[in-house]
Amino acid sequence: METSASPVNQVQLTASDIQVIDQFRRQKSTAVLTILFTDIKGFTKITEDQGEAYSNKLRRHHDELVVPIIERDGGGRVIKHIGDSVMAVFSEPSTAVARSLEVQDKLAKFNQEHPELEKIQVRMGLHSGQVTTEDDVNGDVFGRHVNRASRVEALADGGQVLVTYPVFDSARGWLNDKSETPTGWEKHGRYALKGIAEPIEIYEAYNPKLTRPKAPAGGVAAGGLSRPRLAGAALALIFLAAVGTYFFLQFANSKPEITLVDYDTDWARLWDGQPFQVGGEPRQHIREALTPLKPGHYLLYADSSPIVRFFAPFDVKPGKNLLQLRFERDELPGMSRRIDYATTGPNTLQESQDETYTSYDAQMNPHQNAAHIDLGLKAEIDPEDNKKMKFTCTWAVLLNGKEISRGTATDHTMREDAEIHRQPKKILWSDDFHFYYLSYYMAATGAEFTVEANFADYNGR
Repeated sequence: METSASPVNQVQLTASDIQVIDQFRRQKSTAVLTILFTDIKGFTKITEDQGEAYSNKLRRHHDELVVPIIERDGGGRVIKHIGDSVMAVFSEPSTAVARSLEVQDKLAKFNQEHPELEKIQVRMGLHSGQVTTEDDVNGDVFGRHVNRASRVEALADGGQVLVTYPVFDSARGWLNDKSETPTGWEKHGRYALKGIAEPIEIYEAYNPKLTRPKAPAGGVAAGGLSRPRLAGAALALIFLAAVGTYFFLQFANSKPEITLVDYDTDWARLWDGQPFQVGGEPRQHIREALTPLKPGHYLLYADSSPIVRFFAPFDVKPGKNLLQLRFERDELPGMSRRIDYATTGPNTLQESQDETYTSYDAQMNPHQNAAHIDLGLKAEIDPEDNKKMKFTCTWAVLLNGKEISRGTATDHTMREDAEIHRQPKKILWSDDFHFYYLSYYMAATGAEFTVEANFADYNGR
């Protein structure tokens, strides 16, 4: 899975996942767990540029380094791999943070020692919460904590460890510069995350000897500011009050001049795909828009990944314009499920998922959408050749109550072949805004299938 600041859509947990989690919790005698979510930055592009064999080799290096650190001395437990992502749990937030920083340290050293390889840069998100009801893990409650951790991870850049307040509050007292891995902390402020009603505080844990903190590049701070700077916001209000009258009195029919307040994004595009060029530096309070625009309505967008995009509508009037753009996060639906053959069965899976998101038409008007995805998987020994596995996937996709795709895919792999065989995307449905596709990979007796939507300009990439 690739998310460049990539969050995962709703993370689904199987009964066996919950059983492993509950076993770990009981061993640690705790009702509270810390969830770690990770993924490899740029993994999809590496795969597209270098090929499956190369990216699988890189992922093996990643797993051989990351998993032992997480699970050393029983400190944590890897619950599942989702593509190039890892989900793990810890009983102590301090251990979770310390192991995350250790992973980043070891990856940095690995990258230095292997210049011939693409750099392995990993994003990490951590969240803590109570997961039990009457001494049993509540799957729905735990799932909400997992999804919060995945949303936090999506804000991170490669090499970053971002955490919520519960993790920060519990871990900071146990970790200091005397720790094996020195720990620094940076408060980034409150961020609005999809599917979470209230903005949440985001903190960064970092090794001062290795990195410096930086504001989340893949998110929008609560209130619409791209970076939480209260002092800057106060200055902006003073500035607006002081110059508002001046701008109002400028020539009504003059060529539009656009001044932006607290605009930190240098990678946004206009709706027609044209780059939106801005002068100055991202941390400047006031910046000038360099792209000439006529009076009218516009829509900016900035990509975080093929499924996550930030949108900011705005209007340009004749004369001078002072704008404080507000980016809203939009995440397209997707569903990934893995099935592993077991002699005890049942070797079938049938699940559904509902997502809502916003699309825009050619006139830049927003439209609310409701997507429903059904996904069924079956793993069996090929009845015609017992050395092979046979995998069957059935799917149905409904968009705003109308079925847009339904089908079945069947494929085979050798039972003893541990090499990952990844199949290209099969487009299921498309329009000018986005497309839905099916993709999957197989290895030995397991397979993972994905039905997901991507933005239209990622078709063929």
